[in-house]
Parts: sequence; structure tokens; C-alpha cells
Amino acid sequence: MREHPQNETPRGEEPTLEQGTGQHETDVRRRTATVRGIELGRARPEIIVPLVGADEEDLLAQAGSAASTRARIMEWRLDRFRPDLGDTGEHREAVLAVLPALRAQLGPDRALLVTFRTVAEGGARPIADVDLGILLDALISVRRAGTQSPVDLVDIETSRDAGTVARVISAAHRHGTVVVGSFHDMETTPSEAELVKILRAQRRLGADVPKIAVTPRSARDVLTLLSASLTVAEDLSGPHIAISMGPLGASTRVAAETFGSAATFATVGEGSAPGQLRAEDVAEMLELLRP
Repeated sequence: MREHPQNETPRGEEPTLEQGTGQHETDVRRRTATVRGIELGRARPEIIVPLVGADEEDLLAQAGSAASTRARIMEWRLDRFRPDLGDTGEHREAVLAVLPALRAQLGPDRALLVTFRTVAEGGARPIADVDLGILLDALISVRRAGTQSPVDLVDIETSRDAGTVARVISAAHRHGTVVVGSFHDMETTPSEAELVKILRAQRRLGADVPKIAVTPRSARDVLTLLSASLTVAEDLSGPHIAISMGPLGASTRVAAETFGSAATFATVGEGSAPGQLRAEDVAEMLELLRP
């Protein structure tokens, strides 16, 4: 179902209301994205903890540790799971097989984000676009009649094949799953104008939560990222995530609320990207730095 806010849409963006089953929704009138009662884009930024266990035992142990923190969204890094399985079909079956146990470990009040990063995107393994689409579609579609989907959010790198991106977004919205549309630059920080352009384009593609993660080479690069985040926040078109990676960009992970970013990533044990801080440290700093 699509609806438009009463006020005029800012800067040519097309707002959407994706309401799926009612369990998840993106409500542009309130300009938030909600999963399991967690409202992205309102009040304190959410903490997302990556789960990077290589096998079921490690994955579930890390999920249990993460669930004991104040973080409410867990990101399952599919590319880090079962590195011993080179065949994409076997890897997909292993992912689907462990999903029920992972969902049970997280409990009903924490949301699950599924993400696959290739090596070029800072991830651990390659995958063809068609295989990525099949994997994410299978995860999005796993649900029994009358039950809530075990997957609450799905990440898709928006620079991948346009058909694959469209397929994942369409499947997610059919099943009431929130889409995080990502862009990663592992080498540099593009200009502010380019970052703003990317975030707005991701929303036009159908991403409920556009995301950019870039690599700073100077303190001014960090300011570039923060300024771009604030500019897009002023569009009032929905939540987004903006991160400057590495030690130089660590301040962006705790200054998210001031500059309009709806979430930040933090670790419990092993992290998934350079510059991530401990989840409990981030929770404390978010409260201390609230504007």
C-alpha cells in the first residue's frame, strides 16, 4: 500500500508507505521505519551489532552475547558464515538451515538484518548478482502462514545489477521487510554533493533506509560525511544511515543523532568493519551526547 504525506514532498523525492503484513512498516508521515517496535529515525539512533560467526556454534554464541546488550538490531553477515562452503547453493542451504535457531536466540524483541558483503564492499567472499538475488529472496520469503517473518531488514548494495536490486526490493516490500540500500567506498570519501546524490537516489530506488559508508583520508573528509548526512536529514524524507569508517571516522558512530543518521554499528566481540566501537560504550556515548 502506498500513501503520501499531507505536506509537499521535499526536493522531488517520492515518499512511500510500505505496510506489508503490518508487522513492519515505513511511514513517511512520521518519517520512520519500524521493525518489531523499533523505530528507526525517531529519538536516539539504534545500535546495530554485526554477527560474524563462521559456523552455527559461533554465530549463536555471538547472537546470545549481542542480545544481552542494549543493541536492538543484529546484522547477520552472511558472507562471513561457513567460509568452508564454496558452492553458492550449499552455502544458501546452510544459511536457511540455521535461520530458525538464530531467530530463536535473538528473541521476539530484537530485529534481524541480513547482509552479504563482497570483498570489494569490505566483505569476505564473492557472489554473482543472480546468486545474491536468489539468496536474499529465499531469506525474505521464509515464513509460515500467520507468523512474523524471521528476517526484519535486508541490505542490498545499490550499485549491483539493477535487476537484482529491483528484485530484492520488490520481494522485501511484498513480505513487509525493510530495505537498507547501501553504498560503500573502501578507499575514499566522495564529495558532499555526490554523497547526497547517492542517498537520494537510493530512496528513489525504493530503499526504506539509504546507507552510505565511506573511508576518510583527513578530518575534512569526516566533516564532508557529516554535512551530507545533515543535508539529507533536512529533506525529511525518511531515515538514513551515514558512517565514516576507520579510526578517523569513529566520531561519526557516536554523533549520529546530531547529524541525522538513524543508526550506528558497534561490536560485541569481533567486528565487521574498521573503526567499530564496543556496543555498550556506544550506548553510553549516545546518551551522553544527545542534543
